[in-house]
Order: sequence, then C-alpha cells, then structure tokens
Amino acid sequence: MIPTNSSNTTNGCDSISSNCVIWQGPDISCINLCNGDTISDVTAKLAELVCDLITNGVAANPNLTGLDLSCLNIPGTTPTTLVPVLQQMVNSICADNAPSGTYTLPIMTLPACLVYNDTLGNPVTQLPLDQFTTLIANKVCNILTAITTINTTLSNYNTRITVLENCVLPCSGAVVEKKVVPTCIINVGVLTDVSVLLLALEVRFCALETAVGLPAAINSAISQAQILSSTPTLSDPAVSYGGITGWVNTPVNLAQSAQNIWTVLNDLYFAVSAIQTNCCPSGCDSITFGYNTTNVLSGIGTIAGLNFNFQNTTGNGSVIPAAYNDCAGSTVITITDSNNVTITSTVSVATLQNSAGGVSISVPGLNTYGPLTTTVAFCVTNGVTTCNDTIVKSVAGVIPCTLPVISLITATGATVTFTNALGSTPVYIIDIINTATSVIAGTYTQNSPGSSVTHAFTGLIAGTAYTTRVTIQVGGQTKVCTNTVGFTTSSAAAPCSAGLDVVFVIDYTSSMGGTINTIKAGIPSTISTIQAAAGTNDYRLGLVIADEGGSATSFSYATSTDYLALPVGQRIINTGLSSTFQYITAVELMATNNTTSFTTQLNKIYNGPDLNGGPAPTYWPIGNGGSIPEPVDMAVGFVVESNAFAGAFRTGVAKYVLIYTDALPSGDDGAFNAADITRLSSISQTCLLAGIKCFVLGGGVNQTYTPPGGTPVYPWRTFAEATNGAWDASFSTATVNSLITNGCATP
Repeated sequence: MIPTNSSNTTNGCDSISSNCVIWQGPDISCINLCNGDTISDVTAKLAELVCDLITNGVAANPNLTGLDLSCLNIPGTTPTTLVPVLQQMVNSICADNAPSGTYTLPIMTLPACLVYNDTLGNPVTQLPLDQFTTLIANKVCNILTAITTINTTLSNYNTRITVLENCVLPCSGAVVEKKVVPTCIINVGVLTDVSVLLLALEVRFCALETAVGLPAAINSAISQAQILSSTPTLSDPAVSYGGITGWVNTPVNLAQSAQNIWTVLNDLYFAVSAIQTNCCPSGCDSITFGYNTTNVLSGIGTIAGLNFNFQNTTGNGSVIPAAYNDCAGSTVITITDSNNVTITSTVSVATLQNSAGGVSISVPGLNTYGPLTTTVAFCVTNGVTTCNDTIVKSVAGVIPCTLPVISLITATGATVTFTNALGSTPVYIIDIINTATSVIAGTYTQNSPGSSVTHAFTGLIAGTAYTTRVTIQVGGQTKVCTNTVGFTTSSAAAPCSAGLDVVFVIDYTSSMGGTINTIKAGIPSTISTIQAAAGTNDYRLGLVIADEGGSATSFSYATSTDYLALPVGQRIINTGLSSTFQYITAVELMATNNTTSFTTQLNKIYNGPDLNGGPAPTYWPIGNGGSIPEPVDMAVGFVVESNAFAGAFRTGVAKYVLIYTDALPSGDDGAFNAADITRLSSISQTCLLAGIKCFVLGGGVNQTYTPPGGTPVYPWRTFAEATNGAWDASFSTATVNSLITNGCATP
C-alpha cells in the first residue's frame, strides 16, 4: 500500500507497500506475532489489542479477585475490581506529590540513650522524624570527635610508653642507669645511681616506720589524748586550751597532735615557773626592787627636782624584809641629763620603802628641758645574803608653754604678747595660722628674749579666724605648744562718712547717780559729732540701760509710766544666778536720723522729783544695782549679737557702741570671774566679725581682775582694744567726741 498523501519530496516516503515489509523481531506469542509477518499484520494485531484493552480493560472494570492488595492500605473493604484500585493508587500518588507542609512526618520514640531534658528541664522521649534524624547525626558527630580524641590520646600514650620502655625500663640490651645527686640520704653531693638511692630510701623509710609506727598505731596514739579543748589551762584556769591560738580541737594527724602537745608543754612550763616564783620565797626571792618618780616643778613650770617614791602601793615599788638593810647603809641614785651631766645622791631604800612622801632630789645644773635618766643601784643585805639590782628609767623633760595674749586686733593685723620666764636662751617661734585652711599666714622668731615677747603681725585678711601657736626651742629641745589661742580679725570697717549706727549703753545703777546727768548733758554734743562724721549720709541712734536687783517685780522704776510704756520686747528682766535679776532696757531703738525721738527718750531717764529712787508713778528714777560689778556686758551682748536688742546694725556703715560704766561687768551672777573674761572675749569676737567698734568710758576701765596664779588684767580695756575701739576713764564729752573722731579716722 502506497500512502496517498505522501510524496517523495514532502514526507521522505517512498512508494513501497507495507505488505512488502516484514517483522524480523522475535515471536510474541501473547499477541500471536511471528517473525516473518508483514508490517501490516503487526500493526493490525496491535490495534486490535489496544481496542480490546480499552473495551474489555478499564472500561470493563475487570475483577481482581486473587490479588494481594493489602500494601495499598485502602480504607474500608478492599475492592475486587480494577477501577477502585486504580483510583486509590491515583489518590496515593497525588498525596505523595502534594505541596510542601501538608505532609506530617511520623513521630519517632527515642531510645533511652538518646533521651534528654529540654530547656525547662522536662525529659524529651519522642521527636518528629527530621529532628530525630538530626539528633542521631549530632550524636554520630560527637562520637566521631570523641574517637578522634581517644585516638590522639592513645597515640600520645603509645609515644610516652615507648619513651619509658626505651629510657627507664628497658627489657633488654645494655642500659645506662640514671644518676642523681643526693643531699641527705647517702653519698651527699656525689652522683649516685637511682637504684642505689631508691634502696637507701627504702631502708630509711623502714627505719622511720619502725620508729614512728604504722598509721594504725599513730591514730591509736592520737586517740589517747585526755586534754580536750574545754580543759582549763594550768597557768590560767580561767582560760581553756581551746582558747589558745594554735590549739587543734580535733587532731587527725601526728602534726596536729604534736602541736597540741607543745601547747600543753608551754602551759605546763609557765605554771611550773609561777610555782617556782611564788612558792616559798627565801633569800633574794623575798625582795622586790622598784621605784616611781614624779617631777618637782618650779614656779615657772620647769623641773626643779625629782621625787623618788619606793613604796609598793602601785605594785612597782620596793619590798624589803625587816632583816635587810642597804649595803654600806645607803643606795646610790644617779640622775643624768641629755648632755651626760650627772647628779648623785645616797638614800636608804630600806627606810624609804615605808615613806609615803619619798625623797626629793634637786637637779641644779641639769638640762631639764630634755629627757633625764634615773639609775638606782639597789643593794641590800641581811649579813648573810646580799641582793642587788640596777633599775634605769627615763623621765621626759619639761618645757613650760606660755599663754599668748592677743590684742590690738584690726582688719589686717593683731599683736601677740606673752611672758618669758626661761631667761635669754630660748628661741620663740610664733605662727599665725589660718584656722580654716591651716596655712601659716605669718611667722616671727624671737632670739635672746627679754622678760616678755611682743610682736605685731600685719598682712592678715579681714574677718578671718586665726590660731596663734608658739614653738619653744631651748636646751637642744623643741616644744610645739598646744595651748593655742584663737582670734578673728575685724571685718573691714566702713568709713563714718558712709553712715553711722551708734548705740549708747549706760550703766543705770545707783553708783552712777552722780554722773548720769553729766552724761545726758554731753550726749547732744556727741550727736553733733556723729552727724558731722556721717556727712550727707544717714545716722541712727540707740539707747540701752543696764541695771540689777534682787526682785523680778520690785525695783525703782518697775511702776514707772514711761518704763511701762515701752514694748515688752524692749524690757528684759533676766533671772540670774545667786538670787540676782538683771534689767536690760532698750529705751530707744535705732532709727534713721532720729535725733528728736532719741533726745525725748534720753530725757525720760533719771528724771523726776526723786532722782535717787523711790515711788514715782510718772517718772523714771535711777536703778539700784545689786553689787559693785554690773551687767553692762549683758546689755552689750544683747545689742551686738543676733537678738539685735536696739535694732539691727546696717551693713556698709560705721558701727559704734558707746559704753558708760564705773564698774566691772557682772554677767548674770553679780560678780566678776573667769567666766566673764570668756564672755567678754566672745562678745569682742562678734564685734570684730561685724565691724562694730566699742568705746568704754568711765572708771570701769581702771578696775582690774587677777586670775588664779596670774597677773592683774584690765577687762574693759582689753575688750575695747579687741574690738578696734578705745577706752578712757573720763565721762568728759570732749573725750567721747575725740574718741569718735579718732575712730572714724582709722576705719
């Protein structure tokens, strides 16, 4: 058959019939195909089989009974025909080819060797297949790493064993034995075979084991201890062995046991020593030598002598039985100074041991500023036994310090003065130290001093606290005195032309009765001086009086109308000591240019028909005064300190307090004593810091006070000078005005 739609040119076919082409392949019996059949026969047979397959195969849904279909896992009853089976196969294939994430991996149960705890500590016994596979892979990697490490270690061991076999323990062949240099067992310092040294060590060890015992024997010996940590010591029953440093409460080895043994032996030694010392004294054992020294000071505080006391009252004196006396009748005492100059004296210690006063030995010619050495060569005998000892002690030298006095304190300077009682040989060094910074602001050295030393320091800072320190160099010794004295420079005072605040403080006691009117009469002139000094700037005036008595309610002007008209805050009635009462009254407070009101108030005091006191319901008679010293210092303190009794002082102006009194101040007890000195010093420091100058007028500046063991001082004078003010014994108006003028000239 020739294709009708083909040509040689378009399809590459030739005009050969399929009946002319034969099948030369093998026989295929299932389709009845034989070698030699034509291609037409082969094609026809194949077409028939395909058609039959379509007709009688899938479409016919043939029966599959007899086939094992269990591996297909078909749900429900296993089908017996072809179509359901094919459908199940298609479903499985589709499921296997489904998109990623829709397939769930099976869960694998871990063997016991792979079970582990998660981060919360819970055991993990199952994992999905992929995690299970990863876990196994990690384990395999770990095992491989461990195997590598083991192989490396084994290789190292093999190398080391080879070295040992070759160098230390050869099994065959000639061997050169190693040698060492022993230091104590045998052949000291000589090269020796190791085997020889090892054998010697064994011999020594066996000998040591024989001498010390086996561990069991040692432990048995340790357990025999009967002295425990709670056992009291023999030397001090109040202390147990457990309280001694180094004691081992429960020894477990020979070293700890030996340490406890030594502790017990030491305790036993001290206990036996105490018995030997304290039991049954005889001969020199019954004698104790000892002495104490005290300084005998001169009137200026230097050592004039030493007192030797041999009584045993303090436990370090001498105890000499009655049968004993000083050898040759006396004992020699030697005192030596730092220049090796000596003084000797002989005493009877056997007698002085019973003397409470001891014996004093003067030390003329010795340098007592430095240390002294005392030597007592004890020697006593009862005619049979002679006992002796030499006891040497050191006595510190004494350089008496002087107390400096500070005066003439200004904003930039101060004068230091003190008494010199040590002659012309000392050297005094005076340091002025800034109290806040500890920096030395000024130094002065005085060589060859006279009976007193005085130096004026300058260049200090206004309103600054300083400490005065004196250092004494004498006799080759140096003493830095600790009795320092502090002071504060005054604040830079403003000039009077900047304005003036002035408070008049008047002693209003009966002793001033003859001078009050004189003072009152002169004050207007003083006000004129103040006005002139202030120039075009303002001035302010205040008036305060001070009085004292024995009652809080009954005093000469207690019922005075003018007195009672004052505000309560201007009438202080202080309950003092020794049944005294102080009456401090602010008659006029400071106010701007207040001459008129000040004069009115000034005229009210010491005015009326009975100027010497007595009932005066309208007028203001003189006070009484409870004693000669009067509480004027209390009034000044109220004025300058924080309570600002006469009104607060202004800043940037000159500030003056004019004090009129004929007596020493008394504070709150009606008497003048060391406490009043301290109080005046405190008030003066307040004035310095505030730039307040105090001027003291009247006979009070001539009154003196002598401190115990000291020399007379003038308290009011010192006070006035300490404030950069001035003083005068006169109440004269001209004097007062002159002091103000001079004060203004030197701010």
